[in-house]
Amino acid sequence: MENFISTIVFLLPGFLMYFWIQSFGVNPVVKHSPTEMGAISALLWLPVSATTLLVYNLIIIIAGRMAALRPIWDLDDLKKGSGSLFFLVSFLTLSVVISFLMGAIWAKWGEPLQRKMINKIRRWRGAAEFSKNASVWDEIFLANEPQVVEIGKIDKDESGMIGCIDKVSRSFETERLSLNDVEYFTSLVKKYCIPVSNIYLDVKAGIYIKIFDPEKIKSAQLSQPEDECSISSSEVEGSE
Repeated sequence: MENFISTIVFLLPGFLMYFWIQSFGVNPVVKHSPTEMGAISALLWLPVSATTLLVYNLIIIIAGRMAALRPIWDLDDLKKGSGSLFFLVSFLTLSVVISFLMGAIWAKWGEPLQRKMINKIRRWRGAAEFSKNASVWDEIFLANEPQVVEIGKIDKDESGMIGCIDKVSRSFETERLSLNDVEYFTSLVKKYCIPVSNIYLDVKAGIYIKIFDPEKIKSAQLSQPEDECSISSSEVEGSE
């Protein structure tokens, strides 16, 4: 029981913040060993727990005489308070909310500032800058924009499958994609000779993914109905 309480008080707040930061796309979703996860949670425990206890103490001070509760200002008080079910529930609830807010603030403003400072030093050393996302897969396919692609094997000459990406896996399972409107985009690309703007290669898996020019795709989609109308009208005139 003591280990469970210690996990809630001393590890869970840091784990929650890491979970939110990972969900916001700052870090790639990767598997960690128990030692690594414990170290990460311990590092993130201090800012989350300190803010959580500060908010908890403010609530207790404002509540005043509502209950026989005492503010917690040191580790001894924290250990004593961990024996109270009310404190554990309050601490856990506040930790969820505060870790979410702190994770959102870090993802929006903290991480870009950190990356900017790191890239300055990397430029000074003559090294390539870090990109916005943590992996090439995230940089290309998780930008929340429609993409028409062709997927095939590197060692095969025949053309691959063409379609619009509907679902894409996260970076640790890069072989999984879901395409829709395969027949429509296959005929569209071949009919209008849509150029390729980018190619993703996974040498280990032996696959390639060609990304077609999105502007050309839009132009082809806009001009296609007019072409179909002109073809249908010419066929009617010929029959007459």
